[in-house]
Amino acid sequence: MIKLVRFLTVCTMMACGVIRMNFREAKELHDLLYAFMGMFHEKFILRFRRDYHGLPWMKKNHAKIINILYQHDHLTPTEIGKMLDIEKGSLTTLIDQLEEKGMAIRLEDPSDRRKILISLSPAGRTEMDKIMDFYTHKLNDFFQDVDPGEIKRFIASLRYVVSFLKKM
Repeated sequence: MIKLVRFLTVCTMMACGVIRMNFREAKELHDLLYAFMGMFHEKFILRFRRDYHGLPWMKKNHAKIINILYQHDHLTPTEIGKMLDIEKGSLTTLIDQLEEKGMAIRLEDPSDRRKILISLSPAGRTEMDKIMDFYTHKLNDFFQDVDPGEIKRFIASLRYVVSFLKKM
């Protein structure tokens, strides 16, 4: 938590123009980002995947795609690939599989017929609603012994990080 607060402090100061990042700060930022990613996967994603048995055929990249689609009405395959760092060929195969399982649909982009949009199907959205219900219960269990004030600070910090990254 202290490292996240330190990261947020540096980001705030940089956003306000108070400081420019030097090598040490850039290295610390790099270390913090990768530490966060590793802990996020270890503490949240792995536990969730281990305990959720709703869709045994689903691999981790399928889950990442439907989670991203759950946050957006639709995305192009290029947007999904950039968000999740999945190569185009692999992404096409994953989307094909999600479509075959009835979890996703391909739509023509009404503003550009050359583009394809990917969206959750109604069945995919229903399944994601179930997954999110399960996940929120798991989060509640995970944080049950954490001080409510710390949880509020953690959520506020994550809101700030997301807001900050959206500006970049």
